[in-house]
Amino acid sequence: MLDVDKLTLLREVAVHGGISAAAQALRTTPSNVSQQLRRLEGALGIALLEARGRGVRLTPAAEALVRRTEDVLAILEEAEAELAEQRTGRGGGPSGAREVRLVGFHSFAVGLLGDVVARLGRSAPGLRLVFEEREPEGALAEVLARRADIAVVDEYAGYPRPPAAGIVRIGIGHEPVVPYLPAGSGAAAELDWAMEPESSDAARWALGLCRSAGFEPRVRYVSPDPSVHRRLLELGLAAAFLPATAAAGLPRRVRAAPDLPGGLHREHALVLRRGTERSAANTACRAAIAAAFGAAIAAHDAV
Repeated sequence: MLDVDKLTLLREVAVHGGISAAAQALRTTPSNVSQQLRRLEGALGIALLEARGRGVRLTPAAEALVRRTEDVLAILEEAEAELAEQRTGRGGGPSGAREVRLVGFHSFAVGLLGDVVARLGRSAPGLRLVFEEREPEGALAEVLARRADIAVVDEYAGYPRPPAAGIVRIGIGHEPVVPYLPAGSGAAAELDWAMEPESSDAARWALGLCRSAGFEPRVRYVSPDPSVHRRLLELGLAAAFLPATAAAGLPRRVRAAPDLPGGLHREHALVLRRGTERSAANTACRAAIAAAFGAAIAAHDAV
């Protein structure tokens, strides 16, 4: 009988592109991963990895095995969800509360997490939500490693997130993003800007828009926290791209940049492991996130 744990290790090497990256995602050592995979090769009597430069790559037999492993893991996830339902009943209960581990990026945590928790308290009082802040790349790794059940991620036009085997992506809507200028300021090209770190998709997207408009933004303030950008904007110290969930209640004297495009947005999506998307606990959590997101966008549009 094939060892599911060892098959999962092989899948992680395929997903992350190497033994070291897989070990890091699983919070173990490369030597442990290598040892377990050698044992799997011995049990199967076939090579699964071959040298490629300083790393390794999967053999054709290993790639075929990983495809089968994805199916096996999805079936096991579904079975686990069904057993959880039988133990606790739909919606959970005081004697059998269920837990959903959610990860998401900073502006989701600041703008929407409280509403999600409140909605779940009403719709699924037996459900216990555990949240940890993670940027999208790290959030996806947490889901793949089964340390999280659902990840909230964002995507910017021109920067789609690569597909991952064994992952289901569910879009929940678009959030307007507006380039704002301080009150009484000059043209966007003449101002200091607050942006996210240069390595982020948000910063690359914003820089691309500015360059397409014919200027190189003078980025003086770098922070992953949009509330920092907002405060600098309100004080008249910097221009900033603000998503709708971070822009509620901005002073009217702040204005959208006339020399940058309108109608900009980012997309929000949920990612889950295949086989878990129909579990009642995950479904309740997904519904609360979608409702909170929809309410926030409706409030923004009503202003």
